Amino acid sequence: MSKELVFWNSDSGKADGVSLLRNALSTDCSKWVKLSRDLDLAQEIENAISEGCRIVVAAGGDGTVNAIVNALMSVDEAKRPELAIIPLGTANDFAGTLQIPDDVNEAVELIRSSHPIPVDVVHISGEGVDRYYANIAAGGNSVRVSEALTDEIKSRWGAFAYIRGGVEVLSDMKTFRITAKCDDEEFANLDTWAILVANGKTNAGRITVAPKASPIDGLIDVIIIRDGDMIDMVQIVADNLLGEFLESEKVIFRQVKSLHLNSVPHMRFALDGEVVDEEPVQFKIVPAAIRMYVGTDAFN
Repeated sequence: MSKELVFWNSDSGKADGVSLLRNALSTDCSKWVKLSRDLDLAQEIENAISEGCRIVVAAGGDGTVNAIVNALMSVDEAKRPELAIIPLGTANDFAGTLQIPDDVNEAVELIRSSHPIPVDVVHISGEGVDRYYANIAAGGNSVRVSEALTDEIKSRWGAFAYIRGGVEVLSDMKTFRITAKCDDEEFANLDTWAILVANGKTNAGRITVAPKASPIDGLIDVIIIRDGDMIDMVQIVADNLLGEFLESEKVIFRQVKSLHLNSVPHMRFALDGEVVDEEPVQFKIVPAAIRMYVGTDAFN
């Protein structure tokens, strides 16, 4: 196995899996770095590259993957290391899209026995924001629903947690009037509840919200949920659970390379679970940005 740089998150949902990971990886060719707020991830990666590192391992959840993806994208493409994900978080949504096993030993076996493939990421930009994400950006009331979903609610309600989270927010649902340009197609003055800009399929704990999304197709899936009343909200959630979400008359769905967005009032987004207060204006796919290890049958 090539030399690895392992970033691990002690606050992840399955942090006890780190000891299993240490046993599974060849320790003589691994450098271990504990994630912290003041850690310069990009510099750690650059230093590791100079020492012969070819694989960066993200041991944690979607937040860990998000941080490492941003650090990797700051590295020159010609020397950018490969990325392996060991899903130790609570949700592990992007790992699910890549069909990476939840079992630590099986996830490590992917690094040993398979070859990485080029995977897309999404670049967002706007006033005060310039960064990347791998899975899903959820804007509008979706942010508020996500913030209402405690680990206890997700554990108790499972796939129905979004209904519970929606109920928490429903009495004060906000309407956002947006203008959205999906490639060359423009939607003006739309009253909306939420926008999802997806590279992966699931969000908020393996709940499928973008069933047609693929992180290797060179496209982002834009899902605009128009506003309505309580009955509409319940119907949208029910349609999602039944797999008919994208066909709802309250949903606009496009697969595009870029999205330009303006909203009144200001629309916050959660990028792979991390809330960004600055409003992204431009979303753009970056095809084949990082070579990643994926499940055996992920994209066959």
